[in-house]
Amino acid sequence: MSKTEKNALDLLKGAYNLITPDDNKKYYEGFAPFYDSVFVKDLGYTYPTVVANLLVEKFTIDGPICDIGCGTGLVANEIKKKAPDAVIDGVDISQDMIQISREKNLYRNLLELNLEDPLDSLLQDYSAVVSAGTFTHGHLGSETLKRLISHFNASTKFVIGINFDHYHSKGFEKQFKALNETNIISCFELNEVKVYNKDNKNLNIKNGKACVCSFSKT
Repeated sequence: MSKTEKNALDLLKGAYNLITPDDNKKYYEGFAPFYDSVFVKDLGYTYPTVVANLLVEKFTIDGPICDIGCGTGLVANEIKKKAPDAVIDGVDISQDMIQISREKNLYRNLLELNLEDPLDSLLQDYSAVVSAGTFTHGHLGSETLKRLISHFNASTKFVIGINFDHYHSKGFEKQFKALNETNIISCFELNEVKVYNKDNKNLNIKNGKACVCSFSKT
């Protein structure tokens, strides 16, 4: 294993050990400058590309998009490749990650927000909401996602990625079933995807799968 691969894995291990919102802020304060060059490149992190492509392929985008957990702008960058005129707002808990995004000029607006706090500062009128990597750590569970869905207007389209193990163990599967049965959402589809494009067993990458859920709010 190369030194850069080891560094990337150390960063990844730290990300999966985050528990509280404050943990996230402190962690990404040091992580942000290296996120694209080390983590994304050396681990072959293609999750944002997969999620962005699903959004563009499944839905007609006829208004602004909200990128939840926008990080350094990886999802927005991929959306722009397919839909150059897309108007995208980004939301993230880390001001340091937001600053990286701001320098890329991908977003109309950028908002620092903890999803466990009141969502009053978050606009409601979006054509679509997309997220890759937000529902990866244990502190953001299915109730947070339900509250987020409730915040947006009817007819909003969603493409939300969730850690594979969390999807089955932290109530997301049951939550989506309940939301569908009570007609809060419709047209639900589930795609199991790879988070990384590297199959090198020496990397020993855990959490290598995600459930990407697409649906509309009724």
